[in-house]
Amino acid sequence: MDARFELGLGTAFAIRPLALAASFRHSTSGKLPLQRGLLRITGDTLEGPRETDLFDIVSGPGGDVGIVLLDLSTRHPNAGDVGRALLAKAARGINERTPLHAVMLDLVRALFEYPGTELRATIFRCSIADARAEVATAGMPPLACVRPDGHVTTHGSSSPPLTSTTVVPPSVEVVPLIWGTTWLVVSDGFTSGSDHPDAVRRLALDLDLAKRGLLLSGQSPDALYDLLASQVSDSGRFSRDDATLVLIGADPNARFESGIQQGSSDSDPD
Repeated sequence: MDARFELGLGTAFAIRPLALAASFRHSTSGKLPLQRGLLRITGDTLEGPRETDLFDIVSGPGGDVGIVLLDLSTRHPNAGDVGRALLAKAARGINERTPLHAVMLDLVRALFEYPGTELRATIFRCSIADARAEVATAGMPPLACVRPDGHVTTHGSSSPPLTSTTVVPPSVEVVPLIWGTTWLVVSDGFTSGSDHPDAVRRLALDLDLAKRGLLLSGQSPDALYDLLASQVSDSGRFSRDDATLVLIGADPNARFESGIQQGSSDSDPD
């Protein structure tokens, strides 16, 4: 059952689930899909029995774009408030250009206020000016980067979830931003029920992101939701948890409009 609420200039969006609505209320973006320079961004959450996922899209200074995806497990009586506070803290770090390892450490410090809380986190930041992406994950599936030729790479560490006892933050991976690629960001609701050894890569192939990634990254959450629900129903991989998916498409047709000059990002690092 969908509730609806109003954002910005009277645009209605379906709330699926409440955690997703909370993420939009914290977002500096008004609606999805977004176009930020050469980047198209969209996403949605398939609700599970436990509504634990939150995500935010942050438009930072200098054309930076950040994605924050959190999956929260807590004994706190107001889990929604905890999630929103952590989401806002991470989004603020992105907006202030704080290094990603420091953003993760800020989240760890915040967990001291919420004993018994475990946080799975993905932070993805694109610098359009520098033509690069940064990836940091803790307890989350890797991110997939899909090129138009069908080549898929995955990025992110195998670090455990964050808790108040975390000492070493997850490593940060820096990847060139290649025109025409699509980035796939998912929570573990998409992978926990899969018996495939590389479930994120498999999902990228199932969604045919090599051919449809840029198109899908420009779809509304409602359109994306229907596609994801069908995909999950066919695969049977989603059972107990929320499943969130965010797509970031690096549109080659927009790069000159964005003011970015050709450079090393036009070449394949492989």
